[in-house]
Amino acid sequence: MTRCKFLACLPFVLAGMFCLLSCGGSGSSNASDNGGPPADPPPAGFANFELAQTSPIRLSADGTRLFAVDTPNNSLSVFDVTQPRSPALVAEIPVGVGPVSVNPRTNEEVWVVNQVSNSVSVVSVSQGIVTDTIKTGNGTEPMDVVFAGTNQAYVSCSRSNAIAVFDTGTHDLISTVPVFGGSPRALAVSADGNKVYTAFAISGNATTLIPSQLAPPQPPPLNKNLPPPPQVSLIVAATDPNWTQYITFKMPDNDVAVITAGPTPAVARYYSGVGTINLGLSVNPVSGDLFVANTDALNLTFYKPELRGHWINNRITRIQTSNGLITPFDLNPNIDYNVLPNPQARATALSQPAGVVFDPGGNFMYVAAFGTDRVAQVDTNGNVLSFVEVSLPGGSGSNADPKNKRGPRGLALNPATHTLYSLNRISNTIAIIDTSQMAESGEVAIGTDPTPLAIKQGRGFLYDAKLSGNGTGSCASCHVDADMDHLAWNLGDRSGDMSQIIQNGQVIKFHPMKGPMTTQTLRGLLNLSPYHWRGDQIDFAAFNSTFDALMGSSQISDSDMKTYTAFINSILYLPNPNQNLDRTLPTSLANGNPGRGQSDFLTIPGTGSGNTCDSCHKSNPGPGSNRLIIPDFTPQPMKISHLRNMYQKQLYTRHDAESIDGFGFAHDGDVSGLLDFLAKPAFKKYTSQQKIDIAAYVLCFDTGTAPAVGFTITLTAANVNNQQEQKDWATLQSQAEAGNIDLIARGTTQGEVHGLLYQPKGGQYVSDTDVKYSRTQLQTFIQNEDTLSFMGVYPGTGSAH
Repeated sequence: MTRCKFLACLPFVLAGMFCLLSCGGSGSSNASDNGGPPADPPPAGFANFELAQTSPIRLSADGTRLFAVDTPNNSLSVFDVTQPRSPALVAEIPVGVGPVSVNPRTNEEVWVVNQVSNSVSVVSVSQGIVTDTIKTGNGTEPMDVVFAGTNQAYVSCSRSNAIAVFDTGTHDLISTVPVFGGSPRALAVSADGNKVYTAFAISGNATTLIPSQLAPPQPPPLNKNLPPPPQVSLIVAATDPNWTQYITFKMPDNDVAVITAGPTPAVARYYSGVGTINLGLSVNPVSGDLFVANTDALNLTFYKPELRGHWINNRITRIQTSNGLITPFDLNPNIDYNVLPNPQARATALSQPAGVVFDPGGNFMYVAAFGTDRVAQVDTNGNVLSFVEVSLPGGSGSNADPKNKRGPRGLALNPATHTLYSLNRISNTIAIIDTSQMAESGEVAIGTDPTPLAIKQGRGFLYDAKLSGNGTGSCASCHVDADMDHLAWNLGDRSGDMSQIIQNGQVIKFHPMKGPMTTQTLRGLLNLSPYHWRGDQIDFAAFNSTFDALMGSSQISDSDMKTYTAFINSILYLPNPNQNLDRTLPTSLANGNPGRGQSDFLTIPGTGSGNTCDSCHKSNPGPGSNRLIIPDFTPQPMKISHLRNMYQKQLYTRHDAESIDGFGFAHDGDVSGLLDFLAKPAFKKYTSQQKIDIAAYVLCFDTGTAPAVGFTITLTAANVNNQQEQKDWATLQSQAEAGNIDLIARGTTQGEVHGLLYQPKGGQYVSDTDVKYSRTQLQTFIQNEDTLSFMGVYPGTGSAH
């Protein structure tokens, strides 16, 4: 349903530059022509990164403690569950920014994975503090942690596509294991502890693109009043024998990796053909088989009417480890997709399966259906035996209640007491389920929830599959956790009508048969209208039609759409991992110099029309777009797109022997790499080195969130005098002084647990008891056995911590 990408624009930036300039102005302040007046800003004092919980809840080995991440509060909640049906919250322990997974190593030591902080917090339950922060690397976006081998911890690093292995005693990095797949997240361990499995969350489905100049023409419109459709690209299977001359690379479509644990961890093998989006993973404790909760994208079906109500399948896939046999099971096998709307289907559908946990007997598992607020009992042949509604009464059965949606994401099972705990991401609660009756017996809050009401009420509209005609899909089926599925879809309409938008007094018309376009992120949409690759949606409210046209239901009310919009406008980008901690550019990246590239981007008129890149891709500050549509771009109008997440589109490598993704840059994903893009004739005035430098700069483009947001150092008597720790502490303070972050500290001062907020004007730290300390005083406390974790948080949110 929305925005992003960029370089669809540069070629047509050049082709249409003169026209753009002659249209007058940037257009960004023209309310009638560019999406109406500026939207209301997101609620102050809260940073919404809309993070991807992976293994957010786990029990201690003895079953007496339940550990749950409180993602919005950046903390770990500890529950006493000696009375299993009545969890008692006994501690809320601050951790890093964006906790998404938890795993207790012992009853006393718990590891928490922080996506934004790029770290693992090692928590002492008895002390109630973080005793060490393990850094996984800038921009790695860690997602899960398991323990295997001998004294080893395995951490999935989703952005860097690697598994980091740490010593559980020293916390030193033992090894980094590269994995060939998109976004490794969920982890599991074999019963003997000798194998570690990871599921690639955004693995794709081995589809790719034939460019428009090679693709056959579109079929004629069914609406006889339409002009001929534009020439567009074609989505195909990478193995399609008709296109072997163009598709010279292989797409392994790796969905699960197997890593041998031990002194030299390494990838043993991959499994493919499992699913497109793989959010959950579990090992059958008896057979050793793997089970993956996934959705399967149907993007080889073209045109919105053909996809209406059925654009994905929701599945559990079995991988038999003894012989490699892979068997997917549809979790909704009896739905008649030709019936829309279908309240009977909505009353039973299991949508967007996420968390999976096995019963010790190995005969069945429990699966969290994130999209329909259900937890199902499923046997090893994929048969749904029963399910529990974890929704409130208003959202049970076929009813949709997005403002009160629960969103079950992770599961923890205590088989001895027949108790299953479901962590509900959207409501920030834990549902307690009696598995002997398959009934919910209660619900408790995870802990403190600082989420503003506007975000709470609007979030469910993105994830609620009951807003679809049959309950099988939501906006988040493609915009996974408000981001991208890394696929292209042809959502044109042969029966549709021409549409138009007015830009600076000029009428721009759009053909409904628009062709393939890649899924865009929902981050950073505030005041970036008009939306979509072509700019054909005047504002976010225009997407209301999707609830009918694609999802097969009816549009939501204008009031609900405003609520949904307020939530969408709150979603932030994570920091760009290619920038330095102090928000400067590195001296070298991808064989280029980003600093030189920035200068070239801003000053050199190297385009075919003699303009700079910055003429259209506004930066310093800016999202990289002037928000204008190029009306005469061939074969159809396109909007100048922004540049903030170009670093996320690097996995389409069609010139290599193998490629993870099948789609890259530009509106349809046709371009494999920035240098391929800059090799187009429109950029002939740039030298080869200038192109390399500009590409390096674009990969560092500021996202609006500083790299120091989430960065954490835990200082103890053992490391407080280390040169690197002192340097990082100084950088955090300077970033707070620059206004890029708020700086907080949490841990012990003089033996008592406290929180502190750095005040840049006075250069002092103010504690939660209003006592002020200098850096020198805090350093002395630490030298005398206190422990403090210093962390950058989003500007304006420090006091909330």
